[in-house]
Amino acid sequence: MLCRSRWQSFLNRFSTDSLVAPDPLTDRTLIAVIFILTFIAALTAGLVLFGSAATARWQILLSSEVTVQIRPQPGHAIDTDLNRAAEVLKQVQGVTKIRIYSQDETLRMLEPWLGPASSLGGLSIPRLIAVEIDPDTPPDLVAVGKQLARDIPGTVLDDHRSWTRRLTKLGNTLVIASALGLILVLTATALAIVFATRGAMVGNREIVEVFYFMGADDRYIARVFQRHFFSLGLRGGILGAFLALIILAGLRVMIAGSDGLKDIFGFGAPDPLSSVGAAIIIAILAVALFVSFLASVVSRLTVHSTFNRLV
Repeated sequence: MLCRSRWQSFLNRFSTDSLVAPDPLTDRTLIAVIFILTFIAALTAGLVLFGSAATARWQILLSSEVTVQIRPQPGHAIDTDLNRAAEVLKQVQGVTKIRIYSQDETLRMLEPWLGPASSLGGLSIPRLIAVEIDPDTPPDLVAVGKQLARDIPGTVLDDHRSWTRRLTKLGNTLVIASALGLILVLTATALAIVFATRGAMVGNREIVEVFYFMGADDRYIARVFQRHFFSLGLRGGILGAFLALIILAGLRVMIAGSDGLKDIFGFGAPDPLSSVGAAIIIAILAVALFVSFLASVVSRLTVHSTFNRLV
């Protein structure tokens, strides 16, 4: 027992490279694999957070505004009907702002689908009223729609509920698909570590056997491999996370510099990712650390499962 203790003390003086002989080609290949997989995982996590933030903003925008459409009716002046509808809406508690779209504005909105406004002048085109509501104290939109339809023929209130439901389903689907993709990437990373660890043990079999007969048990050998692959995983993970941060920062700059993209993604602030920027950075760094931890744990478990068959 004393002899074994002395051997263990002697073994502790050896560095990791004494047991896991360095192989530059294999180590660089594994770092490259971990780098690519971490980049995909980190970019996926960042895009999920960004997409969730954009979806939430879209939902807020849709739920904070409704549209009143008034179709021209025989014997009715459309402008008179618009003003009457506006007066009704002004009396509704929870309505904060009303905007009547002019005939020219309505025609310009239809140009992408129906062509130049000059060719639409003779059509009886419905007119629109944009109504902003207080999301904290929203009115009873069903009752408001019935009142408008009763008082002003040809009036339809669109509360965008169908679009909100579709948007919610789309957002949930994308999050689930991204989560599954993230799980697959992490699984591929774990499998790469398993094969790399087994290859390292087989390649260093004679050294492992010498250490074992000198008194090193499987726990000691597992710790050595664990430190080695944690180091490789950390290097590859940091590189992958850094590249993912660069890509997302480029996306941030691109959206911030384009009014069209800010409108598409529902961001009106100068810094579109300010609300989720910190969360994205934390998530990407967490992915890099998790990959390092995964490499460490998987290598240790692989050593334990392979050790008895090797020595």
